[in-house]
Amino acid sequence: MEIDNFDVLMSHIDFVDPNDRYIVHILRRPKDCKELAQIVGSNEAQRKIRSYCIDSIEYLQRKKVAIKELCNSCRARAYLVVQPKDNFECLLNLGKKILDTIQKKNYSVKPERLLWTAYGETHNSRKKQWIIDLDLDSMQERWIETNFGGKSFLCREWTVEEVLKLIKNQVSSCDRNPDDVYWVPTKNGWHIITPPFNLKEAQEKCRLLFEGVKNMPIKCEEKWRKIGEKGYTGSPGLDKYYDIEEKQTVGWLHKDGMTLLYAPETI
Repeated sequence: MEIDNFDVLMSHIDFVDPNDRYIVHILRRPKDCKELAQIVGSNEAQRKIRSYCIDSIEYLQRKKVAIKELCNSCRARAYLVVQPKDNFECLLNLGKKILDTIQKKNYSVKPERLLWTAYGETHNSRKKQWIIDLDLDSMQERWIETNFGGKSFLCREWTVEEVLKLIKNQVSSCDRNPDDVYWVPTKNGWHIITPPFNLKEAQEKCRLLFEGVKNMPIKCEEKWRKIGEKGYTGSPGLDKYYDIEEKQTVGWLHKDGMTLLYAPETI
């Protein structure tokens, strides 16, 4: 299925300062070209095909056909960095990188790589945006709850509508406009793009609103030690224990990331 988020994203990005720049990367990933990856290896199959520095809605509109054509011909995806970059700060960062490269006599570095590295490492932005990355396989929240001396394993299935409502409420509680929260489809789920909110308060309502990887429970089984087993006391209250199994879970939150602009039907 083709994913085309051009219209939605163009309705939400803005250029309020002449220095505002948005970045579009066209990336080919090994899982989208498995036959090629088997022949040349995953490292060779993974490529950044091209990057664009967007300085206006009109420029992005003009490049729409070219971006889609590159994605279709290279079996790649186009991603938009949702936080606008300050072009002046990027140029300052680029100047420092060029000077550092010259001083170290690292003449093999390509100038284009320095440019996009400078843009990528420039984090100050007038418009902070977070991405809530929801995959179809990661919509179940699990936790262990202690009640009356016992433990129980609980889980909740979230829908994109429920997460969207939660995020909008959190944004509203920070006196920000909930209409600035929106979502776009991805190949395996959805991205919710939102202004920052009180993360600690939001995590009390959903434990999956974190960045990075954590161990989360997937099982909690009540057990008792048997006669002859280490730690056995003969007292049911003391011999009861809980076998808790955990696995690594990726959080939904990305504080500085990209969202899907376009993905062809062929991947």
